[in-house]
Amino acid sequence: MKKRNWMTIALMTLVLGAAIPAMTGCKTSEVAANGSQTVKYTCPMHPEVVLDTPGNCPICGMTLVEVINTISLTTH
Repeated sequence: MKKRNWMTIALMTLVLGAAIPAMTGCKTSEVAANGSQTVKYTCPMHPEVVLDTPGNCPICGMTLVEVINTISLTTH
């Protein structure tokens, strides 16, 4: 009987461990597994300038800075 109770607790822990991140919208494992995000660079003074390579802004000549990706998650 005790063995059955422990097995039930272990099974419920596994189920909840998988279900809770899915219910809360936690997608960090997908992002980490994908890992192929492109780096973009933008001008601090001209945010409309977005390039794939580092360099200088074509408008003002300032050094472009790396864009920090903010992930927008949507559910389907």
